[in-house]
Amino acid sequence: MSLKLTVFLVLAGVATCQNATRPATYCKSQSRSECFMGACPSGFECIGNQCCSEADVVQPGGDCTDYLADCTNVECNSIGMQDFARANCARTCNMCYSTASVSPQYACSDLLTDCANRTSSCQDIDFIDMMALYCPRTCNLCLWQAATKIPNCGNQLPDCPTRGNFCTATSISLYQKRVGCGNTCGLCSSVSTPAPVQLSTNSNGFLFFGRK
Repeated sequence: MSLKLTVFLVLAGVATCQNATRPATYCKSQSRSECFMGACPSGFECIGNQCCSEADVVQPGGDCTDYLADCTNVECNSIGMQDFARANCARTCNMCYSTASVSPQYACSDLLTDCANRTSSCQDIDFIDMMALYCPRTCNLCLWQAATKIPNCGNQLPDCPTRGNFCTATSISLYQKRVGCGNTCGLCSSVSTPAPVQLSTNSNGFLFFGRK
């Protein structure tokens, strides 16, 4: 049997992999095999010339996951449940790569894998700012804006330059972008700097504090 025929027979049973050029997608586990001329078996995706199990494909902005304990009863394709399903049961409902926007209360992602073990800190005044950055989905803090314990704009996350489309992802809250990677995302330059305080005198000769 010729080499060309052998290659043809191998590829005949291999499904073409999904788009391997999605920005910032990667495989969170070791692959089983290299891609076959850009293709992988059914149930695998070709990422970086490696066949990654679809269950281990990580989407931009964080791991594709279910946020509910049981998503099997969610009607994924029901028109009235689409937004809820996309936000809370993306893995079960096969919506990991959906580009549709979700409601603001769902527009954020947990950046840690142990957020479920940290729920006691969700409303702790000393930790709520950090929880809004690292565990906003678990803590229902997608709309959090205040910042009292950490700077309200900057690079709190150590790996901002390598976080793919973190700055533009709709699954990352504005607070996460500003506090987590505000400098990298170019969001801190718009923060106004208070004018310097100077001493002045009024008509009666009394000193008072004012702004230039």
